[in-house]
Amino acid sequence: MKQEELARLDQPVTVLSGVGPKRAQQLKKLGLETVRDVLFSFPRSYKDFQRVLQPHEVEVGEDQLVHGPLFYLQERTISGGRRLIQASLGGILTLTWFVHHRGRGTSYLYRRLERAKELWVYGAVKEGFSGLEMASPEFFVAPPPHQGLMPVYPLVSGISNQQRIAWARYALKFRAEVGECLPAQYLTKYMGRSDALLQLHFPSDWKSQRRARERFVFEEFFLFHLNIQRGSRRSKLGVAHRRDGSLVRKYRELLPFSLTQDQERALEDVRADMESSRPMRRLIQGDVGSGKTVVAEYGAVKAVESGGQAAIMVPTEVLARQMAARLQKSLGPLGIRVELLVSGLPAKEQKRVRQAIETGMAQVVVGTHALITDKVQFNNLTLAVVDEQHRFGVRQRAALLGKGNADLLVMSATPIPRSLALTLYGDLETTEIRQLPRGRKKVDTRLIDPKQREEVYRYLVSRVKQGDQAFVVFPLVEESEHLEAKAAVQEMEELRAGLLADVRVGLIHGQMGKEKDDVFRAFYEKEIDVLIATTVIEVGMDVPNATVMVIENAERFGLAQLHQLRGRVGRGEKPGICFLLAYSYGENTRARLDVIRRSTDGFYIAEQDLQLRGPGDLFGVRQWGQPIFNVADLQEDREMLELSAAEANKLLQEDPELRNHPKLKAELERQRL
Repeated sequence: MKQEELARLDQPVTVLSGVGPKRAQQLKKLGLETVRDVLFSFPRSYKDFQRVLQPHEVEVGEDQLVHGPLFYLQERTISGGRRLIQASLGGILTLTWFVHHRGRGTSYLYRRLERAKELWVYGAVKEGFSGLEMASPEFFVAPPPHQGLMPVYPLVSGISNQQRIAWARYALKFRAEVGECLPAQYLTKYMGRSDALLQLHFPSDWKSQRRARERFVFEEFFLFHLNIQRGSRRSKLGVAHRRDGSLVRKYRELLPFSLTQDQERALEDVRADMESSRPMRRLIQGDVGSGKTVVAEYGAVKAVESGGQAAIMVPTEVLARQMAARLQKSLGPLGIRVELLVSGLPAKEQKRVRQAIETGMAQVVVGTHALITDKVQFNNLTLAVVDEQHRFGVRQRAALLGKGNADLLVMSATPIPRSLALTLYGDLETTEIRQLPRGRKKVDTRLIDPKQREEVYRYLVSRVKQGDQAFVVFPLVEESEHLEAKAAVQEMEELRAGLLADVRVGLIHGQMGKEKDDVFRAFYEKEIDVLIATTVIEVGMDVPNATVMVIENAERFGLAQLHQLRGRVGRGEKPGICFLLAYSYGENTRARLDVIRRSTDGFYIAEQDLQLRGPGDLFGVRQWGQPIFNVADLQEDREMLELSAAEANKLLQEDPELRNHPKLKAELERQRL
């Protein structure tokens, strides 16, 4: 292998013909900085130039290449300085173009067409008033320079598709130097890497293109799963907790309700994991109100019965206080000591709690990020629970695990599709709790015309006068939290002076500091009737007396967000009602809001959200630092995603260090650079 050829792949794009410093900056916008980047930047679509049809052979609705004589050509002014050019191909297919031309004489496009006696046109054919038509087709006055399937690449201003084609051809000269990375057993099923590179850029036919794409979909998912599974591989032995004993049995007996089948299955998964010598790494996904906390309680009791400690980390101080109060009520009768550790505690109290943690007197600790500070030392942490995982980073999760040799239980009240779960939580085994406990009431969700806004607020005030509480939620209109805060304050003042003048109003938004917890507490203790909020209340806010929610500009929220928000009402004895006020309607907006209006199934809603919005926007995935795959599509290729995850797991069980697969290991290391 020649070193200079190897180096060529990693040379800057300026080695390409016609690429200087200025054009290199344009290519950087496409993520193209080296020849290797060009090689692995694949077409987004193809133009099918495999068959050249005559005008009488065209098919309605299909993109196709058609060749024929140009029978007549005319141009006329229509409006706004625009010209309409019409021509006939073979007297059968009408061609139309619209051009802007305010000068004298005919347009440049007309003059080009005028010199042609025959044309090759590419576009979609449709039925028009006067027969078959092709609008604004791409045309050639000679046979197209590219035969077969012509790749169409992502472009930016100043870069043409023909340039991308030329650069791809140059990069493909060195495709053999990329090397094969998949183990031999997969190459009987999938195309080799070098061939797949060629066939994805310049396919021989559609079958070859599909096989090449399949190869790279598998490769992308497979390498991704290997990376995340290797990163969390359970190389050391975990704590094998004891079998359920009298303490766990007493906890089960004291539960004031019957568990659903899904809850029972979740407890069984956690029991098996905790009793195993392999460290537990499990995600519990549950819909709003499905009863996930029982699973955390069970795990905590099991840890304590085995002589260990449990830590439960939640994203906000209010949630920590609520969780600690619940656990003290449910675990206190078992003789289990539950402590709270948050930054809002007085310094003397924080010191007392830290000492109790270090000596082991504190058996279950509930807290915020305060749990992972250097000052906190556990006596024997054997279970770490992370609640509302998407509010924490992977590093924070690892920091909590680093406090002991602990099993990990991750809780999420934001159901996400399995394909996305495999991407966000690929290092965790997943248990879903879909059933709602008996007696849990559905929230009545209504889509309201803005003309009825005053009527909605009058209803809200009437419910408050009956002793209920309510939320009014505004979207994050701008990216800046400062602008969000300003907008929320302005809306509160307008409502307080008008529609909500007769009730006690509070405000909470993401820009607030510790006073945010004070507002939460005041609302929980019924000192505030109506809480005006942004999405900061989306998860975990548990106020049983809240029954009404008004969501302004509902069209600006994702479906999963809307589902989480409405889950904040109807959590007590009275049913909840949620009004969605939408101020702009398109076909997509109506379809999205109809989903949330009709369904209360968070898993179904998440699937619909993924289809309608895509993985990049859903749940802020881009902000999680997760990969946006180059070829693979989370929605279209979900079966391959699951298959590749299983194959990665199987390979790592056989060869955890990949000693028998040096080329695969080298590719993984290269991608981490």
